[in-house]
Amino acid sequence: MIKTLLVTIFAFSLGLSCTFAQSNPRYFVLFKDKNNTTFSADKPAEFLSARSVARRTRQNIPITTQDFPVNPGYVSAIKQVGAEVIFTSRWFNGAIVEATAAQLANIRKLPFFKSIEFDLPVANIGSKSPGVERVGGVNKKFETTEDLNYGNMNAQLALMDVPSLHNKGFHGEGMLIAVLDNGFLNGDQVPFLKPLRDEKRIVDTYDFMGRETNVFNDGSHGLNVISTMAADQPGTMIGAAFEANYALYRTENDFLESPYEEIAWLMAAERADSLGADVINSSLGYNQFDDEFAKPEYSYTYQDMDGKTTIVSRAARFATRTGILVVTSAGNEGNKAWHYIVAPADVDSVLTVGATNYERAYAALSSVGPNAAGQQKPDVAAVGLGAVIGNTSGNVSSNNGTSFSSPLMAGFSTILWQAYPNLTAQQLIYAIKKSGHQASAPDNLLGYGVPSAVRAEKIIQEEFSPLGTEDNLLSAIVLSPNPVQDDASLSIPQHLIGKQAVLNLYGQNGKTLSTLESKLTANQPIAATQLPAGLYLVKIKVDNQEKALKFIKQ
Repeated sequence: MIKTLLVTIFAFSLGLSCTFAQSNPRYFVLFKDKNNTTFSADKPAEFLSARSVARRTRQNIPITTQDFPVNPGYVSAIKQVGAEVIFTSRWFNGAIVEATAAQLANIRKLPFFKSIEFDLPVANIGSKSPGVERVGGVNKKFETTEDLNYGNMNAQLALMDVPSLHNKGFHGEGMLIAVLDNGFLNGDQVPFLKPLRDEKRIVDTYDFMGRETNVFNDGSHGLNVISTMAADQPGTMIGAAFEANYALYRTENDFLESPYEEIAWLMAAERADSLGADVINSSLGYNQFDDEFAKPEYSYTYQDMDGKTTIVSRAARFATRTGILVVTSAGNEGNKAWHYIVAPADVDSVLTVGATNYERAYAALSSVGPNAAGQQKPDVAAVGLGAVIGNTSGNVSSNNGTSFSSPLMAGFSTILWQAYPNLTAQQLIYAIKKSGHQASAPDNLLGYGVPSAVRAEKIIQEEFSPLGTEDNLLSAIVLSPNPVQDDASLSIPQHLIGKQAVLNLYGQNGKTLSTLESKLTANQPIAATQLPAGLYLVKIKVDNQEKALKFIKQ
């Protein structure tokens, strides 16, 4: 069903050409506005999946023009000058355009043209351009040496008390994690992902470099990463969120570090948002580029690590503002000349993860903070020295890096959120940080330290229960289904059945659509069949207590 929705959601934005050869540079063209759009916040189902809207609704995040697709007329106008539109971006309000110098000059004259990112090409300057057909070779960007199989994943999960959540039945069921990486080589074959494949819990794949859906023929780094979350091979390796659903996106070119990878990250994050992802894991980072892009005009300095300058950091900020929990590695620059965190680990609302050993001690490879704005980073830490992973041969192995502490934290966060779904993403981050082993004295090496599921649950129960803004007897009322196709109902707890209540139904503009006074039943009906598609609010009042619930009518 999710894949079917994607056909509609993304048909207007994805260049699905199978031709990889590029003859012209690519530019990130930004537009002035979204004027005269045909899209409306009252009809989010036209551009977002129901799951995506529901994630916003749960966290009281409104649909805004930032969520709207770009104006289709602007895309048509660019095509009319002869340029090719590769992708479009809702959040940046622009398009990746492949164009000649003459075509670009004509695009600059269009009335809606605002600017070009970098005011330079972002791809295809030289012979090793991202998006070209793949050739064999060594993956230098992610090249590592793997140790012999030394066991399974129990120790790295036990360090965060993950088994305590597993024992309560929280394994990631119903949650959706998007993984952005360099590919998932042999992910369609390795035995530790067999349950994930058999149960069809890989709900979406896309290669933003090759512009195809196959992500299993490139890059082993992503497979190593996802193994820490999704592996399900009892007696060999079990990941932190082994029953979750996954969306797998290739955003990296192994042979060239370029700004185009940041844009691919943006595209993947937008797709994850539209799909309805709860969590994004990004074991990636950007600071300086290779070859033709290794110029001052492109590469960043530490001063740019302020959470709002780089393309990828701006993209990550947009993602967090849709209610997605974005988890990212701090970087492996701790014992290198750069030393500091890399983008998007510099974003304030992103959960940035450093690396420890199994004694919760700082791993020297882990990038340190603060970010350039002075904010303490990383936020938390997990095992990144000798982390247990699955490899492309289907065997247990080990490796080093914040690339693996990040997905460990993403899996941990996912099952904790599954246990407490009414938390917002930022409330979840708060609880995770506060549960860290050095929460009393956080620093720029490990942040708040390695979190504990046991401590996090205690913090949530003490500070966020009953969940929601109403600390009263109405907190247990639930509206379902949501989104709604016909009628909905309120599930009323036993202690409220028979109580006199007032129920008000409000439209998107705040106008009262109906008022009902009655004694509550176990399944209090909400008439929605005749309502047009859109976002609605139900308020229920009993005595002097009140609760508001939002729902989407499809």
